[in-house]
Amino acid sequence: MTPHIADLYRRTVADDEPPPTDALPDYVRGLLQPSAYPDPPSEVTLVQTHISYVFLAGDVVYKTKKPVDFGFIDQVAAEVRERFCHAEVTLNRRLTSDVYLDVVPVVRTPDGGFAVERRGEVVEWAVKMRRLPDDCMLIALFAEQAEPPDIVERLVARVVAFHGEAQRAEQDPAVFGAAGARAWWEREWGEMQSNIGGTWRADDAEATRVYVEGALDRHAALFDERLAQGRVLRGHGDMHAKHVYVMGPAVEDLQIVDCIEFTDWFQIGWIDVGHDIAFLAMDFEANGRATMGDEIVGRYIAASADETLGVLQPLHRIFRALVRGKVDSLGANAPEVPEEERARFAESAAKYFALAAEYAGRVAAPSVTVMTGLSGTGKSTAAATLAGRIGGAYVSSDAVRKQLAGIEPTDHSGAAPVGEGMYSDEATARTYEEMLRRARAHLAAGRPVVLDATHGRAADRAAAIAVAEEAGVPSLIVELRLSDDAALARIEQRQADPLATSDAGREVYAHQQETFEAPTASEGRRLALDAAQDPGTLAAEIAGTLPAAE
Repeated sequence: MTPHIADLYRRTVADDEPPPTDALPDYVRGLLQPSAYPDPPSEVTLVQTHISYVFLAGDVVYKTKKPVDFGFIDQVAAEVRERFCHAEVTLNRRLTSDVYLDVVPVVRTPDGGFAVERRGEVVEWAVKMRRLPDDCMLIALFAEQAEPPDIVERLVARVVAFHGEAQRAEQDPAVFGAAGARAWWEREWGEMQSNIGGTWRADDAEATRVYVEGALDRHAALFDERLAQGRVLRGHGDMHAKHVYVMGPAVEDLQIVDCIEFTDWFQIGWIDVGHDIAFLAMDFEANGRATMGDEIVGRYIAASADETLGVLQPLHRIFRALVRGKVDSLGANAPEVPEEERARFAESAAKYFALAAEYAGRVAAPSVTVMTGLSGTGKSTAAATLAGRIGGAYVSSDAVRKQLAGIEPTDHSGAAPVGEGMYSDEATARTYEEMLRRARAHLAAGRPVVLDATHGRAADRAAAIAVAEEAGVPSLIVELRLSDDAALARIEQRQADPLATSDAGREVYAHQQETFEAPTASEGRRLALDAAQDPGTLAAEIAGTLPAAE
Protein backbone atom coordinates (compact mmCIF):
# COMPACT_ATOMS: atom_id res chain seq x y z
CA MET A 1 0.00 0.00 0.00
CA THR A 2 1.06 3.58 -0.42
CA PRO A 3 3.79 4.40 -0.38
CA HIS A 4 6.05 1.37 0.18
CA ILE A 5 5.72 -0.43 3.48
CA ALA A 6 3.70 -3.57 3.04
CA ASP A 7 1.76 -5.29 5.78
CA LEU A 8 3.39 -4.07 8.96
CA TYR A 9 1.03 -6.46 10.65
CA ARG A 10 -2.31 -8.12 10.06
CA ARG A 11 -5.18 -9.10 12.32
CA THR A 12 -8.27 -11.06 11.31
CA VAL A 13 -11.47 -11.04 13.32
CA ALA A 14 -14.62 -13.10 12.71
CA ASP A 15 -18.13 -12.02 13.75
CA ASP A 16 -18.13 -14.05 16.93
CA GLU A 17 -14.73 -12.89 18.18
CA PRO A 18 -14.25 -10.01 20.64
CA PRO A 19 -12.50 -6.87 19.46
CA PRO A 20 -8.69 -6.95 19.76
CA THR A 21 -7.13 -5.18 22.69
CA ASP A 22 -4.37 -3.50 20.70
CA ALA A 23 -3.98 0.24 21.15
CA LEU A 24 -5.94 1.13 18.03
CA PRO A 25 -8.39 4.01 17.55
CA ASP A 26 -11.95 3.17 18.51
CA TYR A 27 -13.23 3.31 14.96
CA VAL A 28 -10.50 0.96 13.76
CA ARG A 29 -11.48 -1.62 16.36
CA GLY A 30 -15.07 -1.14 15.33
CA LEU A 31 -14.33 -1.72 11.65
CA LEU A 32 -12.70 -5.06 12.45
CA GLN A 33 -16.23 -6.42 12.92
CA PRO A 34 -17.75 -7.87 9.71
CA SER A 35 -21.12 -6.46 10.73
CA ALA A 36 -19.72 -2.93 10.20
CA TYR A 37 -19.97 -3.33 6.40
CA PRO A 38 -22.92 -3.08 3.99
CA ASP A 39 -22.26 -6.63 2.74
CA PRO A 40 -20.77 -8.33 5.80
CA PRO A 41 -17.78 -10.49 4.85
CA SER A 42 -16.85 -13.69 6.67
CA GLU A 43 -13.83 -11.94 8.10
CA VAL A 44 -11.99 -8.63 8.08
CA THR A 45 -8.23 -8.32 7.74
CA LEU A 46 -6.45 -5.18 8.90
CA VAL A 47 -3.28 -4.08 7.14
CA GLN A 48 -1.35 -1.14 8.52
CA THR A 49 1.22 1.03 6.83
CA HIS A 50 2.88 4.00 8.45
CA ILE A 51 0.19 6.28 6.96
CA SER A 52 -2.94 4.14 6.54
CA TYR A 53 -5.32 1.59 7.99
CA VAL A 54 -6.51 -0.81 5.30
CA PHE A 55 -9.50 -3.09 5.88
CA LEU A 56 -9.81 -6.10 3.58
CA ALA A 57 -13.51 -6.94 3.73
CA GLY A 58 -14.31 -9.68 1.26
CA ASP A 59 -14.27 -8.35 -2.29
CA VAL A 60 -14.00 -4.75 -1.11
CA VAL A 61 -11.19 -2.76 0.48
CA TYR A 62 -11.61 0.33 2.66
CA LYS A 63 -8.63 2.55 3.46
CA THR A 64 -8.50 5.32 6.04
CA LYS A 65 -5.62 7.66 6.69
CA LYS A 66 -3.71 7.96 9.94
CA PRO A 67 -3.32 11.42 11.55
CA VAL A 68 0.46 11.54 11.07
CA ASP A 69 3.11 14.06 10.08
CA PHE A 70 6.34 12.66 8.62
CA GLY A 71 7.50 15.88 6.98
CA PHE A 72 6.93 14.63 3.45
CA ILE A 73 3.32 13.97 4.41
CA ASP A 74 1.19 15.89 6.92
CA GLN A 75 -2.35 14.57 7.33
CA VAL A 76 -2.95 15.33 11.00
CA ALA A 77 -5.99 17.51 10.29
CA ALA A 78 -9.25 15.68 9.61
CA GLU A 79 -10.12 17.92 6.65
CA VAL A 80 -6.75 17.15 5.08
CA ARG A 81 -7.35 13.41 5.40
CA GLU A 82 -10.73 13.79 3.70
CA ARG A 83 -9.15 15.83 0.91
CA PHE A 84 -6.43 13.24 0.43
CA CYS A 85 -9.07 10.51 0.15
CA HIS A 86 -10.74 12.36 -2.72
CA ALA A 87 -7.36 13.01 -4.36
CA GLU A 88 -6.46 9.33 -4.07
CA VAL A 89 -9.61 8.27 -5.91
CA THR A 90 -9.29 10.93 -8.62
CA LEU A 91 -5.61 10.40 -9.33
CA ASN A 92 -5.67 6.61 -9.23
CA ARG A 93 -8.53 6.37 -11.67
CA ARG A 94 -6.06 7.51 -14.35
CA LEU A 95 -4.34 4.11 -14.41
CA THR A 96 -7.14 1.84 -13.24
CA SER A 97 -10.69 0.97 -14.24
CA ASP A 98 -13.48 0.12 -11.79
CA VAL A 99 -11.04 -0.16 -8.86
CA TYR A 100 -11.31 3.15 -6.99
CA LEU A 101 -15.03 3.26 -6.32
CA ASP A 102 -15.74 6.17 -3.98
CA VAL A 103 -14.95 8.11 -0.82
CA VAL A 104 -17.31 6.99 1.94
CA PRO A 105 -17.90 8.04 5.56
CA VAL A 106 -16.95 6.08 8.63
CA VAL A 107 -19.67 6.80 11.19
CA ARG A 108 -20.50 6.26 14.83
CA THR A 109 -23.86 4.51 14.86
CA PRO A 110 -26.66 5.33 17.34
CA ASP A 111 -25.81 2.22 19.37
CA GLY A 112 -22.23 3.45 19.87
CA GLY A 113 -20.63 1.17 17.30
CA PHE A 114 -18.88 2.05 14.05
CA ALA A 115 -19.71 1.33 10.43
CA VAL A 116 -19.06 2.47 6.87
CA GLU A 117 -21.62 3.79 4.39
CA ARG A 118 -24.35 4.28 6.99
CA ARG A 119 -26.05 7.21 8.65
CA GLY A 120 -24.51 8.56 11.81
CA GLU A 121 -21.89 10.92 13.13
CA VAL A 122 -18.99 11.04 10.66
CA VAL A 123 -15.72 10.27 12.46
CA GLU A 124 -13.45 9.56 9.47
CA TRP A 125 -13.42 9.12 5.71
CA ALA A 126 -12.39 6.04 3.75
CA VAL A 127 -11.43 5.24 0.18
CA LYS A 128 -13.55 2.35 -1.09
CA MET A 129 -11.87 0.03 -3.59
CA ARG A 130 -12.54 -3.16 -5.45
CA ARG A 131 -10.17 -5.82 -4.16
CA LEU A 132 -7.79 -7.16 -6.79
CA PRO A 133 -6.48 -10.75 -6.60
CA ASP A 134 -3.13 -11.06 -4.83
CA ASP A 135 -1.94 -13.63 -7.35
CA CYS A 136 -2.32 -11.07 -10.17
CA MET A 137 0.15 -8.69 -8.53
CA LEU A 138 3.32 -8.42 -10.62
CA ILE A 139 5.51 -8.97 -7.56
CA ALA A 140 3.66 -12.26 -6.96
CA LEU A 141 4.15 -13.26 -10.59
CA PHE A 142 7.85 -12.52 -10.18
CA ALA A 143 8.00 -14.90 -7.23
CA GLU A 144 6.45 -17.66 -9.35
CA GLN A 145 8.56 -16.82 -12.44
CA ALA A 146 5.21 -16.32 -14.17
CA GLU A 147 5.28 -12.74 -15.46
CA PRO A 148 3.91 -12.43 -19.03
CA PRO A 149 6.61 -12.52 -21.72
CA ASP A 150 5.32 -9.23 -23.14
CA ILE A 151 5.09 -7.41 -19.79
CA VAL A 152 7.78 -4.88 -20.76
CA GLU A 153 6.05 -3.83 -23.97
CA ARG A 154 2.66 -3.61 -22.27
CA LEU A 155 3.96 -1.54 -19.37
CA VAL A 156 5.69 0.89 -21.70
CA ALA A 157 2.56 1.28 -23.83
CA ARG A 158 0.49 1.91 -20.69
CA VAL A 159 2.89 4.46 -19.25
CA VAL A 160 3.50 6.31 -22.53
CA ALA A 161 -0.25 6.77 -22.96
CA PHE A 162 -0.66 7.81 -19.31
CA HIS A 163 2.09 10.41 -19.54
CA GLY A 164 0.64 11.73 -22.77
CA GLU A 165 -2.58 12.65 -20.98
CA ALA A 166 -1.20 13.69 -17.56
CA GLN A 167 -1.38 17.26 -16.30
CA ARG A 168 1.81 19.24 -16.95
CA ALA A 169 3.54 21.26 -14.26
CA GLU A 170 3.52 25.05 -14.27
CA GLN A 171 6.50 26.68 -15.93
CA ASP A 172 8.13 27.68 -12.65
CA PRO A 173 11.81 26.63 -12.58
CA ALA A 174 12.17 27.67 -8.94
CA VAL A 175 9.64 24.99 -8.00
CA PHE A 176 9.77 22.38 -10.77
CA GLY A 177 13.26 22.90 -12.18
CA ALA A 178 16.80 22.58 -10.93
CA ALA A 179 16.15 24.66 -7.80
CA GLY A 180 13.23 22.42 -6.86
CA ALA A 181 15.29 19.27 -7.35
CA ARG A 182 18.08 20.68 -5.21
CA ALA A 183 15.64 21.61 -2.43
CA TRP A 184 14.13 18.12 -2.52
CA TRP A 185 17.55 16.50 -2.25
CA GLU A 186 18.63 18.67 0.66
CA ARG A 187 15.42 17.84 2.50
CA GLU A 188 15.76 14.11 1.78
CA TRP A 189 19.45 14.01 2.69
CA GLY A 190 18.68 15.67 6.01
CA GLU A 191 15.97 13.12 6.77
CA MET A 192 17.96 10.08 5.62
CA GLN A 193 21.24 10.72 7.43
CA SER A 194 19.95 9.05 10.59
CA ASN A 195 20.06 5.73 8.70
CA ILE A 196 23.82 5.94 8.04
CA GLY A 197 25.57 3.25 10.01
CA GLY A 198 22.29 1.34 10.35
CA THR A 199 20.38 0.33 7.24
CA TRP A 200 22.70 2.53 5.12
CA ARG A 201 26.39 1.71 4.91
CA ALA A 202 28.53 4.79 5.36
CA ASP A 203 30.55 4.24 2.17
CA ASP A 204 27.37 3.73 0.10
CA ALA A 205 25.88 6.89 1.57
CA GLU A 206 28.97 8.95 0.78
CA ALA A 207 29.27 7.61 -2.79
CA THR A 208 25.60 8.38 -3.38
CA ARG A 209 25.84 11.87 -1.89
CA VAL A 210 28.87 12.78 -3.98
CA TYR A 211 27.25 11.60 -7.19
CA VAL A 212 23.87 13.21 -6.55
CA GLU A 213 25.27 16.61 -5.63
CA GLY A 214 27.60 16.58 -8.62
CA ALA A 215 24.80 15.51 -10.97
CA LEU A 216 22.48 18.23 -9.69
CA ASP A 217 25.17 20.78 -10.56
CA ARG A 218 26.03 19.25 -13.96
CA HIS A 219 22.44 18.85 -15.08
CA ALA A 220 20.94 22.04 -13.64
CA ALA A 221 20.23 23.48 -17.09
CA LEU A 222 18.72 20.18 -18.23
CA PHE A 223 16.19 20.18 -15.38
CA ASP A 224 14.92 23.57 -16.50
CA GLU A 225 15.03 22.56 -20.17
CA ARG A 226 12.92 19.47 -19.56
CA LEU A 227 10.40 21.52 -17.60
CA ALA A 228 10.07 23.87 -20.58
CA GLN A 229 9.55 20.83 -22.85
CA GLY A 230 6.59 19.63 -20.76
CA ARG A 231 8.46 16.65 -19.29
CA VAL A 232 7.41 17.42 -15.71
CA LEU A 233 3.89 16.27 -14.83
CA ARG A 234 1.55 14.87 -12.22
CA GLY A 235 2.79 11.31 -12.54
CA HIS A 236 2.16 8.16 -10.58
CA GLY A 237 5.18 8.63 -8.30
CA ASP A 238 5.18 5.14 -6.79
CA MET A 239 5.23 2.86 -9.82
CA HIS A 240 6.76 -0.44 -8.78
CA ALA A 241 5.95 -4.11 -9.14
CA LYS A 242 3.75 -4.38 -6.07
CA HIS A 243 1.42 -1.75 -7.50
CA VAL A 244 1.01 -3.40 -10.92
CA TYR A 245 -1.78 -5.97 -11.37
CA VAL A 246 -1.90 -8.10 -14.51
CA MET A 247 -5.63 -8.72 -14.96
CA GLY A 248 -5.59 -9.96 -18.55
CA PRO A 249 -3.62 -10.07 -21.81
CA ALA A 250 -4.23 -6.53 -23.09
CA VAL A 251 -2.41 -3.29 -22.33
CA GLU A 252 -5.51 -1.85 -20.67
CA ASP A 253 -5.72 -4.95 -18.44
CA LEU A 254 -2.74 -3.64 -16.48
CA GLN A 255 -4.10 -1.96 -13.35
CA ILE A 256 -1.52 0.32 -11.73
CA VAL A 257 -2.68 1.34 -8.26
CA ASP A 258 -1.56 3.41 -5.26
CA CYS A 259 -0.11 6.55 -6.81
CA ILE A 260 1.15 9.42 -4.68
CA GLU A 261 -1.76 11.66 -3.75
CA PHE A 262 -0.65 13.28 -0.53
CA THR A 263 1.77 15.96 -1.69
CA ASP A 264 2.41 18.53 -4.39
CA TRP A 265 6.16 18.47 -3.79
CA PHE A 266 8.41 18.27 -6.83
CA GLN A 267 10.10 14.85 -7.13
CA ILE A 268 7.20 13.15 -5.28
CA GLY A 269 3.78 14.29 -6.51
CA TRP A 270 5.05 16.24 -9.52
CA ILE A 271 7.85 14.44 -11.32
CA ASP A 272 9.87 14.28 -14.48
CA VAL A 273 8.51 11.49 -16.70
CA GLY A 274 11.81 9.71 -16.16
CA HIS A 275 10.97 9.10 -12.50
CA ASP A 276 8.00 6.82 -13.18
CA ILE A 277 9.93 4.76 -15.69
CA ALA A 278 13.01 4.75 -13.42
CA PHE A 279 10.93 3.42 -10.53
CA LEU A 280 9.87 0.46 -12.64
CA ALA A 281 13.43 -0.17 -13.83
CA MET A 282 14.83 0.04 -10.33
CA ASP A 283 12.20 -2.24 -8.85
CA PHE A 284 12.59 -4.81 -11.64
CA GLU A 285 16.30 -4.89 -10.89
CA ALA A 286 15.71 -5.20 -7.15
CA ASN A 287 13.59 -8.23 -7.97
CA GLY A 288 16.24 -9.93 -10.07
CA ARG A 289 15.22 -8.63 -13.49
CA ALA A 290 17.81 -5.97 -14.25
CA THR A 291 17.91 -6.39 -18.02
CA MET A 292 14.11 -6.22 -18.23
CA GLY A 293 14.21 -3.04 -16.15
CA ASP A 294 16.76 -1.48 -18.49
CA GLU A 295 14.63 -2.52 -21.47
CA ILE A 296 11.56 -0.77 -20.03
CA VAL A 297 13.51 2.48 -20.05
CA GLY A 298 14.92 1.84 -23.51
CA ARG A 299 11.55 1.12 -25.07
CA TYR A 300 10.08 4.21 -23.42
CA ILE A 301 12.91 6.44 -24.69
CA ALA A 302 12.67 5.06 -28.21
CA ALA A 303 8.87 5.34 -28.33
CA SER A 304 8.75 8.86 -26.88
CA ALA A 305 11.85 10.12 -28.73
CA ASP A 306 12.94 11.63 -25.40
CA GLU A 307 16.52 12.51 -26.25
CA THR A 308 17.69 13.44 -22.74
CA LEU A 309 15.65 11.11 -20.52
CA GLY A 310 18.61 8.72 -20.40
CA VAL A 311 20.94 11.46 -19.16
CA LEU A 312 18.96 11.73 -15.91
CA GLN A 313 18.15 8.02 -15.55
CA PRO A 314 20.98 7.20 -13.11
CA LEU A 315 19.91 10.13 -10.92
CA HIS A 316 16.23 9.20 -11.18
CA ARG A 317 16.90 5.56 -10.31
CA ILE A 318 19.03 6.65 -7.38
CA PHE A 319 16.22 8.85 -6.08
CA ARG A 320 13.69 6.00 -6.39
CA ALA A 321 16.01 3.54 -4.64
CA LEU A 322 16.63 6.04 -1.84
CA VAL A 323 12.90 6.49 -1.32
CA ARG A 324 12.48 2.75 -0.95
CA GLY A 325 15.43 2.57 1.42
CA LYS A 326 14.16 5.47 3.47
CA VAL A 327 10.61 4.19 3.87
CA ASP A 328 11.65 0.61 4.58
CA SER A 329 13.95 2.05 7.25
CA LEU A 330 10.85 3.49 8.92
CA GLY A 331 9.54 -0.06 9.23
CA ALA A 332 12.90 -1.30 10.48
CA ASN A 333 12.83 1.27 13.28
CA ALA A 334 9.12 1.09 14.18
CA PRO A 335 8.75 -0.22 17.74
CA GLU A 336 5.23 -1.51 17.10
CA VAL A 337 6.49 -3.84 14.37
CA PRO A 338 7.48 -7.38 15.43
CA GLU A 339 11.22 -7.99 15.60
CA GLU A 340 11.21 -10.45 12.69
CA GLU A 341 9.44 -7.92 10.49
CA ARG A 342 11.83 -5.16 11.50
CA ALA A 343 14.72 -7.36 10.42
CA ARG A 344 13.07 -7.92 7.04
CA PHE A 345 12.56 -4.19 6.56
CA ALA A 346 16.17 -3.52 7.55
CA GLU A 347 17.43 -6.02 4.98
CA SER A 348 15.22 -4.52 2.28
CA ALA A 349 16.30 -0.96 3.11
CA ALA A 350 19.98 -1.93 2.97
CA LYS A 351 19.44 -3.53 -0.45
CA TYR A 352 17.89 -0.38 -1.89
CA PHE A 353 20.50 1.94 -0.39
CA ALA A 354 23.26 -0.27 -1.87
CA LEU A 355 21.53 -0.26 -5.26
CA ALA A 356 21.50 3.55 -5.25
CA ALA A 357 25.28 3.58 -4.85
CA GLU A 358 25.61 1.01 -7.63
CA TYR A 359 23.73 3.24 -10.07
CA ALA A 360 26.17 6.03 -9.35
CA GLY A 361 29.00 3.73 -10.40
CA ARG A 362 27.46 2.79 -13.77
CA VAL A 363 27.54 6.23 -15.36
CA ALA A 364 29.79 6.38 -18.41
CA ALA A 365 32.28 9.12 -19.23
CA PRO A 366 31.56 11.28 -22.29
CA SER A 367 31.90 9.15 -25.43
CA VAL A 368 30.19 8.46 -28.76
CA THR A 369 28.60 5.08 -29.46
CA VAL A 370 27.74 4.66 -33.14
CA MET A 371 25.06 2.04 -33.73
CA THR A 372 25.00 0.39 -37.14
CA GLY A 373 23.16 -2.47 -38.81
CA LEU A 374 20.21 -3.26 -41.03
CA SER A 375 16.62 -2.46 -40.15
CA GLY A 376 14.92 -4.99 -37.90
CA THR A 377 18.03 -5.75 -35.87
CA GLY A 378 16.73 -3.82 -32.86
CA LYS A 379 19.20 -0.94 -32.97
CA SER A 380 16.76 1.62 -31.62
CA THR A 381 15.71 -0.34 -28.55
CA ALA A 382 19.25 -1.46 -27.78
CA ALA A 383 20.63 2.07 -28.27
CA ALA A 384 17.97 3.70 -26.09
CA THR A 385 18.39 1.00 -23.44
CA LEU A 386 22.11 1.68 -23.42
CA ALA A 387 21.54 5.43 -23.04
CA GLY A 388 19.33 4.89 -20.00
CA ARG A 389 21.84 2.55 -18.41
CA ILE A 390 24.91 4.77 -18.77
CA GLY A 391 23.34 8.23 -18.39
CA GLY A 392 23.63 9.09 -22.06
CA ALA A 393 21.79 11.16 -24.63
CA TYR A 394 19.91 9.15 -27.27
CA VAL A 395 19.96 10.69 -30.75
CA SER A 396 17.75 8.78 -33.19
CA SER A 397 17.70 9.20 -36.96
CA ASP A 398 14.01 8.19 -37.04
CA ALA A 399 13.09 10.88 -34.51
CA VAL A 400 15.34 13.56 -36.01
CA ARG A 401 14.12 12.88 -39.55
CA LYS A 402 10.48 13.29 -38.49
CA GLN A 403 11.17 16.31 -36.32
CA LEU A 404 12.77 18.02 -39.31
CA ALA A 405 9.67 17.14 -41.31
CA GLY A 406 7.39 18.52 -38.59
CA ILE A 407 5.64 15.26 -37.67
CA GLU A 408 5.49 13.09 -34.55
CA PRO A 409 8.00 10.22 -34.19
CA THR A 410 5.26 7.56 -34.32
CA ASP A 411 3.52 9.18 -37.31
CA HIS A 412 4.03 7.03 -40.42
CA SER A 413 2.13 9.26 -42.83
CA GLY A 414 5.39 10.52 -44.32
CA ALA A 415 6.71 7.07 -45.21
CA ALA A 416 8.11 7.00 -48.73
CA PRO A 417 10.27 4.75 -50.90
CA VAL A 418 14.03 5.01 -50.59
CA GLY A 419 15.25 8.16 -52.34
CA GLU A 420 11.93 10.01 -52.13
CA GLY A 421 10.26 12.47 -49.75
CA MET A 422 11.64 12.28 -46.22
CA TYR A 423 13.95 9.52 -47.45
CA SER A 424 15.57 11.42 -50.31
CA ASP A 425 19.35 11.72 -50.32
CA GLU A 426 19.05 15.38 -49.35
CA ALA A 427 16.68 14.68 -46.42
CA THR A 428 18.92 11.86 -45.20
CA ALA A 429 21.97 14.11 -45.36
CA ARG A 430 20.16 16.78 -43.33
CA THR A 431 19.14 14.13 -40.80
CA TYR A 432 22.72 12.94 -40.28
CA GLU A 433 24.01 16.51 -40.10
CA GLU A 434 21.45 17.36 -37.41
CA MET A 435 22.34 14.23 -35.46
CA LEU A 436 25.98 15.25 -35.42
CA ARG A 437 25.09 18.80 -34.39
CA ARG A 438 23.15 17.44 -31.43
CA ALA A 439 25.96 15.05 -30.56
CA ARG A 440 28.40 17.97 -30.36
CA ALA A 441 26.04 19.85 -28.04
CA HIS A 442 25.64 16.85 -25.72
CA LEU A 443 29.37 16.23 -25.59
CA ALA A 444 29.95 19.90 -24.79
CA ALA A 445 27.57 19.41 -21.84
CA GLY A 446 29.67 16.47 -20.64
CA ARG A 447 27.27 13.69 -21.66
CA PRO A 448 27.92 10.35 -23.37
CA VAL A 449 26.02 10.10 -26.67
CA VAL A 450 24.42 7.11 -28.40
CA LEU A 451 23.77 7.67 -32.13
CA ASP A 452 21.00 5.43 -33.45
CA ALA A 453 20.92 5.10 -37.24
CA THR A 454 21.65 2.57 -39.95
CA HIS A 455 25.03 4.24 -40.55
CA GLY A 456 25.17 2.07 -43.64
CA ARG A 457 28.12 3.88 -45.23
CA ALA A 458 31.63 3.98 -43.88
CA ALA A 459 31.55 7.75 -44.49
CA ASP A 460 28.58 8.16 -42.15
CA ARG A 461 30.38 6.31 -39.38
CA ALA A 462 33.59 8.27 -40.03
CA ALA A 463 31.72 11.55 -39.62
CA ALA A 464 30.39 10.43 -36.24
CA ILE A 465 33.82 9.29 -35.09
CA ALA A 466 35.24 12.65 -36.17
CA VAL A 467 32.82 14.37 -33.79
CA ALA A 468 34.19 12.25 -30.95
CA GLU A 469 37.76 13.08 -31.95
CA GLU A 470 36.95 16.82 -32.04
CA ALA A 471 35.65 16.56 -28.46
CA GLY A 472 38.60 14.44 -27.35
CA VAL A 473 36.42 11.53 -26.24
CA PRO A 474 36.49 7.82 -27.18
CA SER A 475 34.18 6.29 -29.77
CA LEU A 476 32.79 2.83 -30.38
CA ILE A 477 31.05 1.36 -33.42
CA VAL A 478 28.46 -1.26 -32.47
CA GLU A 479 27.15 -3.46 -35.27
CA LEU A 480 24.05 -5.54 -34.58
CA ARG A 481 23.71 -8.68 -36.68
CA LEU A 482 20.62 -10.82 -37.20
CA SER A 483 19.51 -13.41 -39.72
CA ASP A 484 17.38 -12.15 -42.61
CA ASP A 485 14.39 -14.23 -41.52
CA ALA A 486 14.53 -12.92 -37.95
CA ALA A 487 14.99 -9.30 -39.05
CA LEU A 488 12.10 -9.48 -41.52
CA ALA A 489 9.89 -11.08 -38.87
CA ARG A 490 10.61 -8.18 -36.55
CA ILE A 491 9.85 -5.69 -39.32
CA GLU A 492 6.48 -7.36 -39.89
CA GLN A 493 5.66 -7.32 -36.16
CA ARG A 494 6.64 -3.66 -35.97
CA GLN A 495 3.93 -2.70 -38.46
CA ALA A 496 1.29 -3.32 -35.76
CA ASP A 497 3.19 -1.57 -32.97
CA PRO A 498 1.67 1.87 -32.23
CA LEU A 499 4.90 2.94 -30.52
CA ALA A 500 7.20 2.12 -33.44
CA THR A 501 9.08 5.08 -34.92
CA SER A 502 10.73 3.40 -37.92
CA ASP A 503 9.03 3.44 -41.33
CA ALA A 504 11.33 0.77 -42.79
CA GLY A 505 9.62 -2.19 -44.46
CA ARG A 506 10.73 -5.11 -46.62
CA GLU A 507 11.68 -2.87 -49.54
CA VAL A 508 13.96 -0.75 -47.36
CA TYR A 509 15.54 -3.87 -45.91
CA ALA A 510 16.23 -5.24 -49.39
CA HIS A 511 17.84 -1.94 -50.41
CA GLN A 512 20.02 -1.94 -47.28
CA GLN A 513 21.17 -5.49 -48.00
CA GLU A 514 22.49 -4.33 -51.37
CA THR A 515 24.14 -1.11 -50.19
CA PHE A 516 25.27 -1.70 -46.59
CA GLU A 517 29.02 -1.30 -46.03
CA ALA A 518 30.01 -3.48 -43.09
CA PRO A 519 32.43 -1.92 -40.57
CA THR A 520 36.08 -2.87 -40.88
CA ALA A 521 39.01 -2.87 -38.47
CA SER A 522 40.38 0.28 -40.11
CA GLU A 523 37.41 2.34 -38.84
CA GLY A 524 38.41 2.20 -35.19
CA ARG A 525 37.15 0.40 -32.11
CA ARG A 526 34.15 -1.76 -32.97
CA LEU A 527 31.93 -4.40 -31.46
CA ALA A 528 29.76 -6.89 -33.36
CA LEU A 529 26.88 -8.43 -31.41
CA ASP A 530 24.21 -11.03 -32.02
CA ALA A 531 20.97 -9.03 -32.07
CA ALA A 532 18.94 -12.11 -31.13
CA GLN A 533 19.79 -11.25 -27.51
CA ASP A 534 17.36 -9.12 -25.51
CA PRO A 535 17.99 -5.34 -25.49
CA GLY A 536 18.96 -5.25 -21.80
CA THR A 537 21.66 -7.87 -22.30
CA LEU A 538 22.98 -6.07 -25.39
CA ALA A 539 23.07 -2.75 -23.53
CA ALA A 540 24.91 -4.25 -20.56
CA GLU A 541 27.50 -5.81 -22.88
CA ILE A 542 28.09 -2.52 -24.71
CA ALA A 543 28.20 -0.55 -21.46
CA GLY A 544 30.89 -2.87 -20.15
CA THR A 545 33.25 -1.67 -22.90
CA LEU A 546 32.75 2.06 -22.27
CA PRO A 547 34.93 4.10 -19.89
CA ALA A 548 33.32 4.89 -16.55
CA ALA A 549 32.82 8.46 -15.38
CA GLU A 550 35.31 9.65 -12.82
